[in-house]
Amino acid sequence: MREVYVVEGVRTAVARAGKRSWFANVRADDLAAMVINEIIRRAGLADRKEEIDDVILGGTALMKDMGSNIGRMSVIMAGLPYSIPGCTIDRFCSSGLQSIANAVAAVSMGWNDLVIAGGVQHMTHVPMGTGSDPNPRLGEFTDPRMVSMGFTAEMVARKYGISREKQDRMAVESHAKAHKATEAGLFKREILPVEADVPDGEGTKRMIVDRDQGIRPETTMEVLAGLKPVFMDDEKATVTAGNSSQVNDAAACVIVASGEKCKELGLTPKMRLVDYVVVGVDPVYMGIGPSVAVPKVLERAGMTKDQIDIWEINEAFASQAVYCTEVLGIRDHEYLNPRGSGISLGHPLGCTGTRIAVTLMHEMPDYGARYAVESMCVGHGQGAAAVWEWVG
Repeated sequence: MREVYVVEGVRTAVARAGKRSWFANVRADDLAAMVINEIIRRAGLADRKEEIDDVILGGTALMKDMGSNIGRMSVIMAGLPYSIPGCTIDRFCSSGLQSIANAVAAVSMGWNDLVIAGGVQHMTHVPMGTGSDPNPRLGEFTDPRMVSMGFTAEMVARKYGISREKQDRMAVESHAKAHKATEAGLFKREILPVEADVPDGEGTKRMIVDRDQGIRPETTMEVLAGLKPVFMDDEKATVTAGNSSQVNDAAACVIVASGEKCKELGLTPKMRLVDYVVVGVDPVYMGIGPSVAVPKVLERAGMTKDQIDIWEINEAFASQAVYCTEVLGIRDHEYLNPRGSGISLGHPLGCTGTRIAVTLMHEMPDYGARYAVESMCVGHGQGAAAVWEWVG
C-alpha cells in the first residue's frame, strides 16, 4: 500500500446561519473557492496547480449555491486550470470526512497523487429541510419522525436516560473550551480570514471574519436551564437550542498526497489516516453512531482506546454526545473536544468532518499527540469514525 498523507489544511471561520450570519452575503461556492486557493498558497503550489489530480468536496442539501456539483463549480470559481476535475459527495454530517477518505483511497490505489478534499455548507442560503420530500412509505420501515434530527436526539435521551443536567453541562463545557481556545489564539493558524459584507441593522458593514461566530462565553447552567425544549413539548423533553449544535455556514479543505509526490514537490507530511469506517444504526436513534463506529475503527486499526491521545466526537446534540462518550469511557478524558465542538463551534453539516480534521492537524502537535479519533453521528442512522496519526 502506498504512503498517503495529509500535508496541509485550512478552514474559514464558522458563521452562525441566519439573517445575521457573517457569511450571509457570501456564496457557498465562493467560500469553497477561497479555501481551495488558500490551501494551494500554503502548500507552495501556486506555480504547480496542474499537479492537482482532483478536488472532492462534501456537502448536503445540494441545491442553489450548494448545487450544480459544487465540487466542480468551486474549481472553476477558484480560477484553477480547467484540466482539474471536481466532484461532490453527500454522506450528510460526515460528508467532509468522507471526502478525505475518498481522496486517501484514490491516492492509495495509485489513481491520483495529489487531491484537494474538503467540505462546505451554507445553511443560511439552504436551510435544513429545504426541498426535502420524504417518501410517503417511510413509515413502513422506520418511524417517519426520524427525518428530524431533533426528534432522534430526544429519543436517545429517553432511551438511555441522558438527563437535561448532563446535556446542559456538556454545552457549558463546550462553549468554555471554544472561548478559551479563541482567546488564546489557537484557531488563528487554521482559519482563513474572509472579508465580507456582514448584516448590520438595516444595512451591512465590511468585516474581516476570522473567528467563529457562535461561541457564547456567557453560557451557564442557569442560562440553559431557562430554555424550553424545541423538538418535543411533553414532560420528558430535554433537548433545547442551548444543548444542540448550531446551524452554520463554513468551508474547509485539506491536501492529500502520496509519499512520492511529497518528495517531488517538497510537501511536508503532517497526518496519516490510519483507518476509517462508517456504520449503520437505527435511524430513530441516529446519534448513537459514534458508539458503534469508534470500537469498529479501533479494532480494524489493531488499536485500543488507551492509545488515543485526542478524541474529537462531534456534538450534534449533547444527548447523543454524552451517551457516546460515556459508553466509550472517555467522557472525562483530558482531551475530549479540547477546543470545543458542534455546540460551540458549530456544525456546518457537509463541512464538519473536514473542519475537525483541520483542527486536529493544528492541535495534535500542541498537545504532543500521536493518535486521535474523529467521529460523528450521521443523519438517518449512520456513524463515521477515523483514526489519525501525527507524522509531522
